[in-house]
Amino acid sequence: MTLGDLCFFYHSGTKSRCVVGVVEVSREWYTDDDDEGEGSVDVKAIGEMRKCVDLKEMKGDKGISKGFVLFRQPRLSVVPVEEDVWKKICDLGNGFCGDGKEDCESSDDES
Repeated sequence: MTLGDLCFFYHSGTKSRCVVGVVEVSREWYTDDDDEGEGSVDVKAIGEMRKCVDLKEMKGDKGISKGFVLFRQPRLSVVPVEEDVWKKICDLGNGFCGDGKEDCESSDDES
């Protein structure tokens, strides 16, 4: 993951496994002195998917390779996403807020 990369924000819980939004890498992998070798990547929110894309929906789509790593290990924190898979997931989710296709309502404006 490199600075500026777009990434899917994926819920990997037992009740709902789905892509819910897009984030951007704002700080590349780093470690804190007290992390004992474990690292982090910082991200910032870009926008929510217009429609959440469920893991079952992705698995059932013929346009996404059965070899997609997320299908074999759905609870991974980070998996590579090929460009064609990225486009297909975005299509399934009708894009994401911030993709330039249309404005989305922001929940940040509510108090």
